[in-house]
Amino acid sequence: MNYKETIDWLENIPTSFDSNYNNYELKLNSIKSFLDFLGNPQDNLKIIHVGGTNGKGSTCHIISSILQEHGFSTGIFSSPHIYDFKERIKINSNYINENFIVDFVNDNYEYILKNDLSFFEISFAISLCYFRLKKPEYSIIEVGLGGRLDATNIIKPLISIITNIGFDHKKFLGDNLVDIAKEKAGIIKIETPIVIGESNNQLNKVFEDLASKLNSKLYYANQKKKRYKTDLKGLYQSKNINTAITALQKISSLEIKEVIILRGIKNVIKNTKLIGRWQIIKKKPNIIFDVAHNLNSLELIFQQLKNIDGEIRVVFGTLNKKDQLKCLEIFPKSYKYYLCSPNVKRALNLDILKNHADKLSLNNQSFKTVKQAFDKALKDSSQLDTIIVTGSFFVVSDLKNNLF
Repeated sequence: MNYKETIDWLENIPTSFDSNYNNYELKLNSIKSFLDFLGNPQDNLKIIHVGGTNGKGSTCHIISSILQEHGFSTGIFSSPHIYDFKERIKINSNYINENFIVDFVNDNYEYILKNDLSFFEISFAISLCYFRLKKPEYSIIEVGLGGRLDATNIIKPLISIITNIGFDHKKFLGDNLVDIAKEKAGIIKIETPIVIGESNNQLNKVFEDLASKLNSKLYYANQKKKRYKTDLKGLYQSKNINTAITALQKISSLEIKEVIILRGIKNVIKNTKLIGRWQIIKKKPNIIFDVAHNLNSLELIFQQLKNIDGEIRVVFGTLNKKDQLKCLEIFPKSYKYYLCSPNVKRALNLDILKNHADKLSLNNQSFKTVKQAFDKALKDSSQLDTIIVTGSFFVVSDLKNNLF
């Protein structure tokens, strides 16, 4: 298989569940066995493990940028990708080599089929084998879903990070924040420091009790309200920056300097190629792509939009997750909405989305594709307007050819 054929084959393997979110099984046995088969590529890697509800990917990339400015090479494994599978696995700002992915799948094809591995398990294993080959000085691993039984939780990190706790993936993680926090807390390891990005009086005891039981030092990020000079344009990134700084300061074997930290914060996109986070694609009209996809992250998006003059046009589509329609209840009624359905089996049905928007008296139109919704928003806009494309990684992905 060539690269395209390999990715097509991989993307036809179940994520871990089907399009109706059934047949989902959180487990670690299969990934442990696969990594044993591969010679345990995670051994000897210096790993930073990042979990939480929102900001995981950004925090990984901020950490990478700061470490790079200190002269260290870094590997990043994050998910999902937006345009190309290679985005998931990077050394500094360089995507994984296509030939490595092809060779890995070809070499392990029979094992993968025989053992019914998921897409995420395979992706994670590829990253570890690539890092073993390239030998980055630090490997930054983002949790896929949850924490306790996520495939990434077989690693032994230098430090673990939980950015925050919010509602997402309720079907798998629980209907309340305490249950979700317990799942996320599963990445806390024995005698390994843990950093909590956002303190929450309702949830702190969950983390503190487990950290005490495992004899692990727990730290809360210093969420000082400081404006950093950074190429990240989302105002919400300040919390992720503070979390990243706190985590790096708590790695005992690492010496970091304030002036170099600031340089790393300034150059996150330059150093890592992070995309899809308040990414300004064009001006006049302003076009912004952001992969916010749950209630808490969308609240942050709308908070920042309040500071922008002109008409706000929102191109919105999302996935069919439990209680996902509740997101619409925070949508400002003064905005114009262009509802759509991303091109994935798990997309929220467009009729259901529109019906709920109508019940809430939102000014909306619906379109069968993201491209159609975006084109109409663009046609309706003056140079003073702002178009934001959001609701899912897959909505942004569908506009791959609209990057101007």
